[in-house]
Amino acid sequence: MDTKHYTIAQFEEMTENELEGIIMRKEANTNDARFVLGRLMIEGTSDKVSKNENKGLNWLKDACKNDHIGAIEYKTYWDIRFDRSPKLQKIKESLEKVIEANKSPRACNTLAELNHASAGSDLVKTNPEAAAVAA
Repeated sequence: MDTKHYTIAQFEEMTENELEGIIMRKEANTNDARFVLGRLMIEGTSDKVSKNENKGLNWLKDACKNDHIGAIEYKTYWDIRFDRSPKLQKIKESLEKVIEANKSPRACNTLAELNHASAGSDLVKTNPEAAAVAA
């Protein structure tokens, strides 16, 4: 079976039904589709995808389980900003995974800020790149 690969931009132009169809048929890059569908549902910025934060978070979590770096990074910043009781250790681990995967300056800075805010706890001591940013 020859499956078509879509770009993130192409996914962003699709309807909710189209994205769910791609995911259900297990076409190529379904984790990208999960990530985009989740993000669009959370943000409510698309005329083609209805806003539904809970459902969107579930799509993101599915993509995170499959180690989709974009979904991990998005979900981590969502947790920092909106989770009522954020799990700092989980956030730290996710940021480190993002840093390892794509050397994200934003993730390095966030990890350094968390370390600073926690009065020098060991949040960044396990990640030398983040520690360098903190210095």
